[in-house]
Order: sequence, then C-alpha cells, then structure tokens
Amino acid sequence: MVTAAWLKGTELFSALEESRLNRILSHSRIESYSGGEIIFRQGEEAHRLYVLIEGSVTLTVKTGAKIDFMTSTIDKEGAVFGMPCLLEPFRYNVTAACTKSSKILVIDADPFKKLLEDDPNIGREVMKKLALIYFNRLNEVRDGVSKLLTVFKLKTSS
Repeated sequence: MVTAAWLKGTELFSALEESRLNRILSHSRIESYSGGEIIFRQGEEAHRLYVLIEGSVTLTVKTGAKIDFMTSTIDKEGAVFGMPCLLEPFRYNVTAACTKSSKILVIDADPFKKLLEDDPNIGREVMKKLALIYFNRLNEVRDGVSKLLTVFKLKTSS
C-alpha cells in the first residue's frame, strides 16, 4: 500500500501536505506490469499520471523515420512519468514500456487536475516541480546526445 508519507517523498509531490496527498491517493491505484509490457503509446490521449514504485520503464519517441529513440529510463523509486496528462494537448509524447516487472502508482488525471485548479497554491507547487523534472530530463537527453556525438566523431575521424 502506498501512503501519503511515501508519496511526499516522490519527485513531484514533496511540497504537498498530507491531506492533499491523501486526496490524490483516493484517485489512484497500484498496477503491476510485466517486463516488455507497454503502459501507454506515443500519441494516445493522456488520462493518467504514473509514479514508479519498483521496476524500470523506458520512454521512447518515434521519429519521423519511424525509428524508436530512447529518451529516458525511469528506474528510481518515486520517479514520475506520463506528465502530458497535465499539459495540453493531453497526449502522451513518448511510449512507456516496462523493461522488467514493475509496480506503478497510477493517478487518474481529471480529479488531480481539479485539485490543482481548486487550490492555486498546490497547482503552483506541482507545476514548479513539473518544470524542474522536464528541465532535468532535457539536460539528461542533451548529455546523452553530446556523448553519442563525441563517440561518433571520434570513430569517424580515426
């Protein structure tokens, strides 16, 4: 069972009070996924937010050339994914797939968005955390691309 104390320790919800966390938990459930199982696909309507309890999830994006490009691996307990459910146009911008058996807290987006709208202070805190998560993940992808280009440049100049 996931508690408000556990949820407060996650990357997105650390600034929220216990009563608010319990309200979020009342609209959530724990789901188990097998390795290789798809949680959601790029382009699908985004109705849920996900918090990793245990396991590992890869996020991939399909390019115009129909090639899957891995953008991130979610393997830290408390890491959040599926964030487009909070942002227009409310469609997942990546595909999420488990790389091994995983337990995930699934939060229904509509009641969560209502909570954010009803309490602007909570909305502000969550959106600040959300922006920081996106910023950090963007920097991780940039670092990965930079390393890849460095390796490629070394191999082609040899």
